Amino acid sequence: MFVTYSPEDGTEQRWTFDPKRVRASKAEMIEKRAGEPWDAWQAAVLAGKMRARRVLLWHLLTVDHPTLRWEDVPDFYAGELLVEYSVIELADIRGRVEKAEIPADQRDQALAALAALITEATAREAATEPEGKALSPTAASGTPSP
Repeated sequence: MFVTYSPEDGTEQRWTFDPKRVRASKAEMIEKRAGEPWDAWQAAVLAGKMRARRVLLWHLLTVDHPTLRWEDVPDFYAGELLVEYSVIELADIRGRVEKAEIPADQRDQALAALAALITEATAREAATEPEGKALSPTAASGTPSP
């Protein structure tokens, strides 16, 4: 997942976030701040729930500023924090939709929407990938993107 924080009065920051690469101790801190279990928090981030996204921003900011207190997380505008799926994540979701027991028309609509998102994500990732170089793996808790 790609996370971009663009405060109107500050510098844009970008991270690549892989929830599978978060240490248990950090995940427990996230659960405490979010007030819900790890899996539910991840679903809440993807669903666009603001508290979940604020916890995500707090977590990512603490990668560079480990002593940042929860109370000091910026009170950002909703549009200042962008969360985007990677092609791999979208392909995984597509696979689950294809296997889901849902009406064919709903499946077709979901697959069409996912195809559009995959096209956008493919273009976005191609634009950020250095020519002739493989992307570096995601760090354990979030990596600032160039």
